[in-house]
Amino acid sequence: MKIIDAHTHIGNFGSWARFDFDLVRLKEQMAEFDIEKTLLTGAGFHDNKSVIDAFQKEPDLIVPVAWVKPGGAAELAEIRRLVEREGFRAIKLHPLFDAYCADDTFVDPVLDLAEELKIPVFIHSGHPPFSLPWQIGWLVERHPNVKVVMLHMGHAHGVYVDAALKTARRYPNVYLDTSGSPMSVKIREAYDTVGSDRVLFGIDSPFHEPSVEIEKIRATHLPEDALRRIYHDNAAKLLGL
Repeated sequence: MKIIDAHTHIGNFGSWARFDFDLVRLKEQMAEFDIEKTLLTGAGFHDNKSVIDAFQKEPDLIVPVAWVKPGGAAELAEIRRLVEREGFRAIKLHPLFDAYCADDTFVDPVLDLAEELKIPVFIHSGHPPFSLPWQIGWLVERHPNVKVVMLHMGHAHGVYVDAALKTARRYPNVYLDTSGSPMSVKIREAYDTVGSDRVLFGIDSPFHEPSVEIEKIRATHLPEDALRRIYHDNAAKLLGL
């Protein structure tokens, strides 16, 4: 079954992470696990150049996603440049890494621009005090026309995972990414109660092992057509691939 990985990184994560993931390793991973396309971000808001370089070398494999730290006019201009001149297809926000609350009003201009450009926004979730599911919900409530993917669907904390599902059920423009969420039973619940078209498969390389991320989707015991939607079709539809 072909796969679209809706969440992976390229670049060098220093500090506590000490990961380095380059294009060679990414292509090896994609070949080994039959991954058709990867939605790719850099190692931080400073590293969109790594994504540009990878996309220029492998345009059929990579869907570029711009990691943005909200700030002001310069950041908005850079988003527009990346989308209109470099072929980027989405925005990534990481309130935890970049130390801001997901529902802060200074994030609003980024989502306003995403609505204008007709691109989705991917937001890291699952870590207090910056990126809890209900904070993302408060942001989404102000932007009902922007498709927002809640990365990790609350991550590994059961209460946050449950909150991610409740948030997505409340707001029809919220999608859930499975990467880093360990509960196959909650992934199945998301598919059954949030929507068959709003659950996306992600790996989050280099932080997570592809074989584990792939197998936990199969452990939902959903039928093959449902697995195909999660692994491939939902991301293809969301990004127009």
